[in-house]
Amino acid sequence: MVEEEETVEVASVGGRRPRVMARRILADILQPRAEEIFHLVWDEINKAGFEKSLNSGLVFTGGGSILDGLSEIAEQIFDLPIRRGSPTGVGGLTDHVANPAYATAVGLVLYAERHRVPEAARSGGGAFTRMVGRLRTVFKEFF
Repeated sequence: MVEEEETVEVASVGGRRPRVMARRILADILQPRAEEIFHLVWDEINKAGFEKSLNSGLVFTGGGSILDGLSEIAEQIFDLPIRRGSPTGVGGLTDHVANPAYATAVGLVLYAERHRVPEAARSGGGAFTRMVGRLRTVFKEFF
């Protein structure tokens, strides 16, 4: 899927300048790793006995799911429909967090909010608990 003359700028570490490299080289490195990971995932799905329960397909999240061609590789290996998942139902910085790269973090925050223990059910009423309660109130006001 990658043209021979396509290039991409790759960030360097240690304060070095980014370098431009052929996109084909990156594809030749990333494709086998993606295939390897998908085969490992498929083995785990089979071990758990869920291979017949995935009729509607798989949803990929995370920054890696944004890579071009990843869905096509996954569809070949899993022989299932694949789609990219993004966080929904989030207010505030929606244009920033409505990205597959933030799906896990947003999901964990939403899960924590839904399963939060009510204030009255918490034990203890010491100074630390009161301070945490005040900080929570301040954060709720601003966020």
